[in-house]
This record gives sequence, structure tokens and C-alpha cells, in this order.
Amino acid sequence: MYRKNVQQLLQNLIWKLATVSQYEEVLAKINATSTDCLTVLKTKPQSIQRDIITVCNDPYMLAQQLTRIELERLSHIGPEEFVQAFVQKDPLDNDKSCYGDQKKTRNLEAYVEWFNRLSYLVATEICVPLKKKHRARVIEYFVDVARECFNIGNFNSLMAIISGMNMSPVSRLKKTWAKVKTAKFDILEHQMDPSSNFYNYRTALRGAAQRSLTAHSNREK
Repeated sequence: MYRKNVQQLLQNLIWKLATVSQYEEVLAKINATSTDCLTVLKTKPQSIQRDIITVCNDPYMLAQQLTRIELERLSHIGPEEFVQAFVQKDPLDNDKSCYGDQKKTRNLEAYVEWFNRLSYLVATEICVPLKKKHRARVIEYFVDVARECFNIGNFNSLMAIISGMNMSPVSRLKKTWAKVKTAKFDILEHQMDPSSNFYNYRTALRGAAQRSLTAHSNREK
């Protein structure tokens, strides 16, 4: 019986290691492709560049796709990466955190980079249009995406979108914000309020976890 259990554990471990290896190869390809695409994009006239609303005009659909990306990237982060991220090395070794070791926390690093990339995407898409009414339309679009992310329980994308909208190049657009109905954004920002150690966020997270436990299907979860 023990031999059978050990064999099963080994098979699961081999499968997990193979999956992580494939995932890391995909990440490398994505990073290389995104760099090439950015280089090509810079050479194109702005008139033929497509904005996010042209690519996907349905906020719910974009929120669904963001959630799929979040789940895929999160599934490859092992608990050991979180331990290695915050455990300090020997004080004689400049007291550096293991978080800087890409080999030990590569997938966690990739998840952080994804958060930053989404935030900068939001800020860039808002700042690109030349007219205030177009910028206001993009802001309202991302507010709707963030609300759908909240309804799904995708709080990481929600936080990334809010972070992008709070970046100084966006927040300083006073005339643009004057054209935006900010009531929905204010509610979402309230949910992510960092005061009291993110009390509102932790309350929403507990509610989402409870709804997941009582869900009747994988889709609802």
C-alpha cells in the first residue's frame, strides 16, 4: 500500500514539474513576443493602432479573460515561493531577500510583473486618446471591467486596474475626470481602501470565499 502511495506521489510530482517547466517556457515566449510587438507598435502610425475598446468592447468578456489569466498564473505558484520570497538570507550576505533570486521565485515574479503590466496597460490606454471625451470613455470602460472583476471575485485584476487609474499621468487629467461619472469608481476604490489593513478588501474576500464554498457548479466557483 505504501509503495503504491509513493508511486502515485512521484507521478504527481513529475507531472507538476513538467507542467511548471512548460509554463516557464511559455512565459519566456510571451515576454519575447511582447517585446517584439512593442517595437513594431512604436513604428506604426497612431491612426492605425487599435485601442482596447476596439479589440474587446464588452467589459464582462475582458474581465472573464483577465480572470482566466489570473487563475493560470496563480496555479503555478507553489507555497515554497512565498516562503522563499520573504525569508531573509544570512546577514553576512548583505541581508538580501530570496525574492531577488529569479530561480527560486520565478513564477511569483511573473505574477507581480503581470500585475504591473496590467496597471500600465490601463494607464496607457487612458492617456493615448487625444480628446477628453475619448479618454473619459476609456476610463468608464475600465471602471466597468473592474466592477465585473469584483463580481467574479478577481480582486487582483481589480486592484491592478485601480492602480493604473490612480497613476499620476491619469489622475492629473482633471478635465477628463470631470466628464466621467465616478460613482461606480468611488465604490470600487472604497472596496480596495488600504486603511485598517485593507479591512474592506478582506471583508469582500471572505464573502467571495464563502460564496465559492456554497456554489453548486465549477462555473459558479
